[in-house]
Amino acid sequence: MSAEAEARARVLRVIAAGRRIQDPNDPLGAEARARLPAVTGLDPKGVELALSAHLETHPTDVELDTLLTRTGRAPRCHVVLAANVCTAPLRALALAAATSPDVVVRPSRRDPVVTDLLVRALSADEAFVRTHHASLTRAASITPAPGDELHVYGSDASIEAVTRGLPAGISVRGHGTGLGLAVVGENAALDDAAEALAWDVVPFDQRGCLSPRFVLVEGRASRAEAFVQALDAALSRAAARVPRGPLDPALAADIALYGATMEAVGLFLARPSHAVGFDPSPRALVLPPAARVVHVVALAPCDVPRLLAPWAPFVTAVGSSNDGALVRAVLERAPFARCSSIGEMQRPPLDGPVDLRSSRA
Repeated sequence: MSAEAEARARVLRVIAAGRRIQDPNDPLGAEARARLPAVTGLDPKGVELALSAHLETHPTDVELDTLLTRTGRAPRCHVVLAANVCTAPLRALALAAATSPDVVVRPSRRDPVVTDLLVRALSADEAFVRTHHASLTRAASITPAPGDELHVYGSDASIEAVTRGLPAGISVRGHGTGLGLAVVGENAALDDAAEALAWDVVPFDQRGCLSPRFVLVEGRASRAEAFVQALDAALSRAAARVPRGPLDPALAADIALYGATMEAVGLFLARPSHAVGFDPSPRALVLPPAARVVHVVALAPCDVPRLLAPWAPFVTAVGSSNDGALVRAVLERAPFARCSSIGEMQRPPLDGPVDLRSSRA
């Protein structure tokens, strides 16, 4: 079997382990559902949504081909994970398995659950261990050597801390601070766009780098305010199905501070399950807290360079209602962001890292 075929086979075994976690009737799936609410802060229905709808367990052949072209090859791959998105270890470990048969992973101390279950499943998988001579080891620390690859997930600051002082010859792939934004074009049906966008906000309570934090509405302020009302209603309906997890005092204080800012310039709708802020004449984009809190602005394509300039390096995902002038202006500023339809921002294909910004290198 060729090296590429072996890499593909290892990835498929990781995905097979992910399907066990996805299955509520499998012991691994049952354990995940029992443990994740406490460590993630998600409501149990939020955990179920994450596991049932947002684990990437059925990639196409084309997606796997692309994933393999986006990974390197190394004698060993080390992975340092973050805790924002509880399903993220599946993709991260699939990428690591494509890179090397010898994978060492340091899970997040706050949320090691899916990593632990994948390690357990693959350690007992004879096809993974014996047929493909692969290993996946959980470690409290990582010690990469020259020639190894190191994949680091988290904030830009945490990546800097992990990689500072490493010896030369280690290939580092960092996946740092990122956010999503959505564009509602001039011809979009506002109610439909709001309903779809709610299901991009709800997964993981908006903590992931694909989660939309800003919504840019093309047209007059009155049209953007109508979208705010539609989104407020759509998020309420979504919360009736999947409640938001509890807020800690610090996050509640951040929401209150953001709300005070919005009330001073426009509109702030605060609900038990979510909040929406609206700035009708934005001088700058104000980043809301990641807790199902969405910042909406009325915008023309000509305003994008000015408003998006500070944020463009951090844009990981763009959701759009159509291929209009506004979304084209956004993608000119964030050309490496994943682009999808609104409503599909949290379902990226398993074709490589979620964060494609590293392709700019």
